[in-house]
Amino acid sequence: MLSTHPVFILRETLKYLANQRMVAPGYTTLQDMVSRVVTGERRRITNLLTQTLTPMVKKQLDVLLQSDEGMYRISLLKHEPKNFSYSELRQEVERRKYFQPLYAFGQTFLSANGLSNESIKYYASMVLYYTVYKLRRMAVQTTRLYLLCFAFHRFRQINDNLIDALIHLIGQYEKQAKLASEDALQKAIIKASESLQAAGQVLELFIDDSIPDEIPFGSVKQTAFSLLKAEHFPLVSDYMQNIEFDKTTFEWSYYGKLQYKFKLNLRHLFYNLDFSPD
Repeated sequence: MLSTHPVFILRETLKYLANQRMVAPGYTTLQDMVSRVVTGERRRITNLLTQTLTPMVKKQLDVLLQSDEGMYRISLLKHEPKNFSYSELRQEVERRKYFQPLYAFGQTFLSANGLSNESIKYYASMVLYYTVYKLRRMAVQTTRLYLLCFAFHRFRQINDNLIDALIHLIGQYEKQAKLASEDALQKAIIKASESLQAAGQVLELFIDDSIPDEIPFGSVKQTAFSLLKAEHFPLVSDYMQNIEFDKTTFEWSYYGKLQYKFKLNLRHLFYNLDFSPD
């Protein structure tokens, strides 16, 4: 019930015999015994699977071993993404869509009939171990069991890959926004310090005796803006008042510039992943 992997069963058997201080039988005897147990468990599951399989699931499993433009469908679905690029992740999303109905069936069938995760992984590994030619020559029930476990296990791997990609990409965008914010902060400090001399000249306007009191304030503003550009006033003002640069606000404004990348790289991942509060 823990695992149908022959090596695991053999090790547990030898461990039990050692604990009971019993002499282990010969290798051939052990091999035959483990083989009978593994074969018996596989026969039990394949019989249950034959009784439970729906025509739709049966067709999807059989199609996996069919050739599509010179490539077997199962061979294409085995591929792991090379990186987190859009094209690679898009293919992974398509593989997830294909496996989803098989996963939904497997989630009910495999757990209801006592298959552990280790047993599922072992049966799934048979699809990677055997060639398509050998899988097609096996008993149909056995091949379908291997394919179902492979689809179930591969679906989980794909989910992990997509989640890792989502976390990685979001982390990269957050890093870019923080770096851009730090860069903007340094530029703001430099601009403010460079404008201090002009700011001093603006302040001198208020004590300049050559400017009569009755002159319109608009004229004074024009003179001030000729000394210091209007867009530089907030920077210099914050700098002189020791007001901290709002990096958070800048980061969010920078995210607006990344919206195309969000739509391209994050939207399809977010849409195709199932989120649950559990």
